[in-house]
Amino acid sequence: MRVCTAALPHAPLTVVLAASYDPFDPFNWNDVLLQALLVTLVAIHTAVFGTVVTLVAFLDPTRRAPLAITRVWSRGVLALWGVRIDVEGLDRVPRDRPMVVMSNHQSVLDILALLETLPIHFRFVAKKELLRVPFFGWALWASGQIIIDRQNRTRAVASLRRAAARVSEGASVIIFPEGTRSVDGVLQPFKSGGFHLALQAQVPVLPVTMSGSHHISGKGTLRVQRGRAMKVTYGEPISTEGLHPKDRETLKRRVRAAIEAGYDPAYQADEAVGLVLPA
Repeated sequence: MRVCTAALPHAPLTVVLAASYDPFDPFNWNDVLLQALLVTLVAIHTAVFGTVVTLVAFLDPTRRAPLAITRVWSRGVLALWGVRIDVEGLDRVPRDRPMVVMSNHQSVLDILALLETLPIHFRFVAKKELLRVPFFGWALWASGQIIIDRQNRTRAVASLRRAAARVSEGASVIIFPEGTRSVDGVLQPFKSGGFHLALQAQVPVLPVTMSGSHHISGKGTLRVQRGRAMKVTYGEPISTEGLHPKDRETLKRRVRAAIEAGYDPAYQADEAVGLVLPA
């Protein structure tokens, strides 16, 4: 297993507040102040990098430089949050062909984990609503990510067709097939769009499993449990060669089974509450 070293769980902030810091006490004032400071620092960090990515994207038609800069941004956020990313299965990631990467989605940390660990050039399929987020949304648009309007089926289908064309030309894309984050970490039903894309482009699907990210920062909260670890597991690519649109449900079942098989209970189980890093 590879361990990413971007996180800094022993940052001075934690030392200063350690005497009375209890991450499980929602009324701990030190925790409230720490979380507010972290949100402010991450917002400033994102504003700076979002501006840089937006400007650089106009100068780099390949969009490779913006991804490299975004990876640096993700490492900075992980360091501020004191979160470690453990990874398994990097040897299963193809480097010689495009693919559709499909991951379960439990937390905003899942995006950072993919940026930190996935060793290929890729683009995200992102919902249109994210474009409204200052700096972050501008960077998404400028860097050529694939934006889906979920409220307009015609536009959504057109976006997926453009995505399939890009994949056929050699670009890998990342999709969260659940369509939104899971509240409790349980895998939700899959949307069909990503599977249509993979079948149309006739490229393999790479299943990815996030374990434990919802324990660190779940849906509907800005709070982060510092000093914890999550895990990313890359599965074996699933071929779509020779499959047709009528095989979509079969492909869905295979991808779902592969993602579920990748869960690590040491990180994912309710009693784990996120793997605590050693002091």
